[in-house]
Amino acid sequence: MKCITGKKCHETEELAEEALIENHIHFNHPKGSGPINIYLCEHCGHYHFTSQGEPHYILEEKASYIAAQKRARDWEYRLR
Repeated sequence: MKCITGKKCHETEELAEEALIENHIHFNHPKGSGPINIYLCEHCGHYHFTSQGEPHYILEEKASYIAAQKRARDWEYRLR
């Protein structure tokens, strides 16, 4: 589903938080860059990513998990 804003929609806050974490793992964003938070869209009623404002607490809370997953992906690519 797409919003009129053109952004990808996440149906719940929890799904948006999980997607934000996965985005940081997959795209290897440096700290403070890329999408850093989520918001509830007034147009479609779903959650989207934003690079504006304060970083979402979940990024700091899950920082060690994100770093470990980034290392695991790096090794996976090296060993292919």
